Amino acid sequence: MQSPDFCNGRNKGRRTIELKKEKEKGKEEPKEKILIASPIRQTAPVLREFLQSLESLERTTVTTDYLFVDDNEEEAASNMLHEFVLRHEGSLLDANVDEADTNQGKGVYNKDEGGHYWRDEQIWRVAGLKNRILAYARDQKYDAVFLIDSDLVLHPRTLEQLVSNRKEIISNIFWTRWQPGTREMPQVWLQDEYALFRKGGKRNSGEEAEDEGTQTDAFLRQLRTPGCYEVGGLGACTLIRRNVLESGISYDQIPNVSFWGEDRHFCIRAQALGFRLYVDTHFPAYHIYRLSELPGVAAFNRRAIRGEESISISLCMIVKNEEASLARCLDSVNGIADEIVIVDTGSTDQTRQIAARYTERIIDFEWVDDFAAARNFAFEQATSEYILWLDADDVFEPDDRVKFIELKRSLDPAVDSITMDYHLSFTAEGKVAYSLRRNRLVRRDRNYRWIGAVHEYLEVAGHLLHSDVAVTHKKDKEYTDRNLKIYRKREQAGEEFSPRDLYYFGNELKDHGHLEDAVHYYGKFLDTGLGWVEDQIAACQKIADCEAALEHSEKEVSALLRSFAFDLPRAEICCRLGGYFADRADYRKALYWYEQATRAVRPTDPMVVLNEAAWTWMPHLQLCVCYDRMGNRAKAKEHNDIALMYHPTHPSMLYNDKYFKDLEKDNVLGNA
Repeated sequence: MQSPDFCNGRNKGRRTIELKKEKEKGKEEPKEKILIASPIRQTAPVLREFLQSLESLERTTVTTDYLFVDDNEEEAASNMLHEFVLRHEGSLLDANVDEADTNQGKGVYNKDEGGHYWRDEQIWRVAGLKNRILAYARDQKYDAVFLIDSDLVLHPRTLEQLVSNRKEIISNIFWTRWQPGTREMPQVWLQDEYALFRKGGKRNSGEEAEDEGTQTDAFLRQLRTPGCYEVGGLGACTLIRRNVLESGISYDQIPNVSFWGEDRHFCIRAQALGFRLYVDTHFPAYHIYRLSELPGVAAFNRRAIRGEESISISLCMIVKNEEASLARCLDSVNGIADEIVIVDTGSTDQTRQIAARYTERIIDFEWVDDFAAARNFAFEQATSEYILWLDADDVFEPDDRVKFIELKRSLDPAVDSITMDYHLSFTAEGKVAYSLRRNRLVRRDRNYRWIGAVHEYLEVAGHLLHSDVAVTHKKDKEYTDRNLKIYRKREQAGEEFSPRDLYYFGNELKDHGHLEDAVHYYGKFLDTGLGWVEDQIAACQKIADCEAALEHSEKEVSALLRSFAFDLPRAEICCRLGGYFADRADYRKALYWYEQATRAVRPTDPMVVLNEAAWTWMPHLQLCVCYDRMGNRAKAKEHNDIALMYHPTHPSMLYNDKYFKDLEKDNVLGNA
């Protein structure tokens, strides 16, 4: 991995001071002349954002001209581009240099929410348009050309930052989810078509190279850190200096290279000619890769206009006797929290001494059997723009810490609350077994309040963002009856419980084996007709758990069926009913309910906690078993094959697969 080149950010401030001194002496340094250029085939809404960001670029040390190639299919986009060029006295080239190109070369360029779909002839047509731009910049003696794709929105300081690096070829970083739901990836790479690691390289003399995954993660983390770094490939937002233009470089296809994309062929030529390639990561551009990402431009622009690198965050925690886990938690928020507020509710171990290594803001709070009161007190001590809350046995794993730091840099300050996954348990292979979502980061000035003495929740409203950051729970204490005692104390005092308290009191009773009392309180909760629908459905399942343990089978089924009153049938409930009948060898009814599980409509609310097994492989595995018991081997194998597609390493499905293959062999031998 190349070490960072720090010639840029600090030089910019020094350069500004030097320019000021030159002006004072009457010897103003001449400004560089930059051609801002782009071949454009774009929709009008995206083009509008692109052009507005060009207008907002700072021009302290440069003067600029515009050159665009009008390749638009939309008349509105073409008219918008012509008006912009006229207003700024720019230049416009017609994409179609002859009649044949008008009818044959342009083609239909398709894009949708899934991605962009290029044909080879379209790529090399764009290469030709870029070559015309390079030739124009060379002929007109520009100091550099800034060649940009028209679906990017730039930070105002982008051009000045790139120029300040004094590199011959340098791109400004941007990140893209190339397919929906995947990880954001950069437009720069290290080797080949898109390798984010150095193949076969050595770290130091005599040492083996790190594995590809480790190198890739390190490279991506580096690109998230502001700096200037050498890369092997780049494109789409690139400053190219005059000496490079005069070398005769082009985007033409190299006949004996099969790499996809004109930018790759440009980069190969550049390296062959002795030009090194760099990326600047100080001011990432915003990529409108799909129309659904268009609303994010407003957030990007607000952040840029505010001139802040990131929001500020206060971490607020309530603790008591957390010496075993507190340091681990606080280490994981390095680079995230600007302020740490520790509210201690009566520690008698080394908790305060450990906290003092991280913050001076350690405040005592007298415990009053009320978690909401303690958390609200902690929130009241915060001074930053946003408040983050964690428990002492929570951590951000390294990948989530990197994601959070990026979120901190890019977050729209208009967002009121950010939810994060909360990973609570894991499989033996280290995969997440159970997770839910919680509001983790909130604007301080919204004055959100915690509610509930036990199992408290943060009541939020307004503009919510569901992030891909996760908090990992690393429980290192045994569960106690503390919460149950608080509820019993309130019960004995004759306190009237809210619907939510009725539900969570039921949970505490169930967890501690008081099953009949748990059923009673779950029933009282459901009878109110109030509360979150997900809690109502969960209460039905938990009543069924209790009744099953008490061997009240009819009541178990009734509780499961009661859940259908609150929402469409959930796959978890259908699987549970299927299991009930399968256990009693009533396979006809079991088949019905497992089939219903495969057809269940998945809730769209990201706050809903689902058992993914019930929504994917589990019902198919059980259908396999039921069909086999009924003698229908073909249907049994069909469902086992479907289950394997979801979970290719599950031992039960692998056993079944071998079972069916052995049967097939026996049949072949028997018929021989």
